[in-house]
Amino acid sequence: MAAGQNTADSDTLQMSGALDEIVIESAVRGNQLSMSTIEKRETITSAGLKKMACCTLAESFENSASVSVGYDDAVSGTRQIKMLGLAGVYTQFLDESRPFMRGLVSPYALNYTPGDWLRSIQVSKGVTSVTAGHEAITGQINLEYRKPTDDEKLHVNLYLDDMLRPEINLTSAIHFKEDKSLSTIIMAHGSLDTEWREMRAMDKNHDGFRDLPRTRQLDIANRWLWLAPNGMQLRWGAKFTTEDRLGGQLDFEQKQGEQEREEVLRYISDDTSSLPTSFRPMTSYGSRATNHDASTYLKAAMPLRHTVNDNEGGEWQDNVALLVDWNHFDTRSYFGYNQYNAHENSVSLNLRMDHYMAPHSSLALGVQGRMGFMRGAARKITISNNMNGTPTLLLNQQLDERMDEREAGVYAEWNHTLLNRLTMVAGLRADYNDRVEKWMVTPRLHVKWDITPHTILRASGGLGYRTPYAIIENLGVMATGYALRLSQQANGEDYRRMEKALTTGGSLTQTFTLGRDYNTTISLDYFRTYFYRSLIASQEPWPLEFAIYSSSGKNYTNTWQLDFNWTPVERFEVLATMRYTHSRMELPLIDTNLLVPATPNATQTVERALLSKFKGVLNLSYATRFRIWVFDLTGQLNGPSRIPGLGYNTDGSYHSPTYGQLFAQVTHKMGRAEIYAGCENITDYRQKAPIVGADTPFDTGFNSVNVWGPLMGRKFYVGMRWNLY
Repeated sequence: MAAGQNTADSDTLQMSGALDEIVIESAVRGNQLSMSTIEKRETITSAGLKKMACCTLAESFENSASVSVGYDDAVSGTRQIKMLGLAGVYTQFLDESRPFMRGLVSPYALNYTPGDWLRSIQVSKGVTSVTAGHEAITGQINLEYRKPTDDEKLHVNLYLDDMLRPEINLTSAIHFKEDKSLSTIIMAHGSLDTEWREMRAMDKNHDGFRDLPRTRQLDIANRWLWLAPNGMQLRWGAKFTTEDRLGGQLDFEQKQGEQEREEVLRYISDDTSSLPTSFRPMTSYGSRATNHDASTYLKAAMPLRHTVNDNEGGEWQDNVALLVDWNHFDTRSYFGYNQYNAHENSVSLNLRMDHYMAPHSSLALGVQGRMGFMRGAARKITISNNMNGTPTLLLNQQLDERMDEREAGVYAEWNHTLLNRLTMVAGLRADYNDRVEKWMVTPRLHVKWDITPHTILRASGGLGYRTPYAIIENLGVMATGYALRLSQQANGEDYRRMEKALTTGGSLTQTFTLGRDYNTTISLDYFRTYFYRSLIASQEPWPLEFAIYSSSGKNYTNTWQLDFNWTPVERFEVLATMRYTHSRMELPLIDTNLLVPATPNATQTVERALLSKFKGVLNLSYATRFRIWVFDLTGQLNGPSRIPGLGYNTDGSYHSPTYGQLFAQVTHKMGRAEIYAGCENITDYRQKAPIVGADTPFDTGFNSVNVWGPLMGRKFYVGMRWNLY
């Protein structure tokens, strides 16, 4: 770039050469609360995603109390989020406004979106627009990716932690025309656990099991954009993921262990009740999952009418859009003797038209359809030795999970703003599902009142429906010795019926001056989710059994949250947030002597298990001029969770301790490159005994699902980001 200079006798800026390129960077907050959106929305910006390594989507929420991330169990390493006190399956995930992450892929999908591929994450609480479907019960998380029109010709992110686990992320935007009317972006991710990681500190709690499974993963995505002169847009793309994860005991050798496992299964048929004396059980416990995920999509949008209204000083444009998605997922997994294999194919279509009556009033109309075909097979086997050392087959349980689903629906949503102060969005959709539920009607309402330009009051309410996947959404049960009680008629209801819930709530957001002009935002929100029908998965009602059944009982969650954002001086940000959750669920009341319900329909209301009562987050971020140096420090305080009892009912339950965690990172910019280094879980806090019966993993009492805290201790890492424009 040519430099400008001031001559001695003139104030005119003289250019000594041609101006080839200008790159302008602006500083944005890592977490922003929107004042303009109809729903309460928190945006994790590109700056927020860089505050930590954010290797995967699951690691991108450490600075947010709205979303908590934990492990499903202590063997498989699968992760899930919790929002408004409920599991992540009740939160709808959108890939740039396209629903995804549902069905079989849900336990693994948080690891299949590299954080470095993202530009931002928008987190909306409560029910959201009916145009995206009826599934958002507790909220919606929309992912914005790097774009084909980006100016970065090549972006590289290299990562290495103290256990020599390398990761690499590559993105490249290619423009086939100067006006970017035809462009594409290629994104790739690769990661693997090295042998050094296997040999060093992978069993810090000394229970004989890997703290996390050994994983090897490859993700490739390609996205295209075509812009026509008449305003028409075409967007299409595809993504492929393959993953292999190996867990279990440290001395489990994959080849030998799988051979032993196959030999054991040869002895067992459907009607086997005893084993020969020559039978030899497995010598160590192993777990493995091989997954393949593929998807493709097409989005086409066409402008219909462009209008300018000089009287009202506005302009708007009607348009119609078509969205088509196809997804395939295949998983093959085993946990000791237990196994779960499944595959799923689905295709969805959404045709939508937006019509504007005026700049302040619009109507969205659409039709939506989806077909899904899933085949799953679960098998649980428990083999034990009696007093004489003779092997005995205690459990040989086989369950088939077949879900063919066809759904079609129509929706309408009206958006109106009155006097630029009061905005209302009213939506209604009707869907027909051929599985069990048949007709579903989903009304939703959002209201936003701009009391002043700096004071916003919001309220929302509406129904939500969700298709439950009984086994895959509770995959941790396969990593236990418990029998699986999958009841089609528990409490008089079929577990395959859709879950139905009402979510209501609101928020008050205020910006004000605290040392500088409107540099502070404070927000208070409350949401309540009440289930008319929900899928219950619990290990408490029956001894040594994991029960999954549908319930119309008293199941609800109340959540309060306070957010505080402050910029006391330039380039110094303070984010503080606190969330409190009160959640209850209804379980059958079992007679401990007869092991049957104490009385017909007898129930007990208990605190929802494995859910922290509160979470606090404090993030401090400071950047020097031109962001040459960036310093980030994050502290978390996690409240107690109720741990399910191992006996009958909930008599043996107890609460986990309150614990804190610290995260720190330093980033240094050098030209086009950024070097970053950090430490996660600085206090080295870990759940001491996440596995019950770790010394007898093939016994009926083996249980690895009661995970409430970190499984990994302190972790150091370094990395580099490099951009070529």
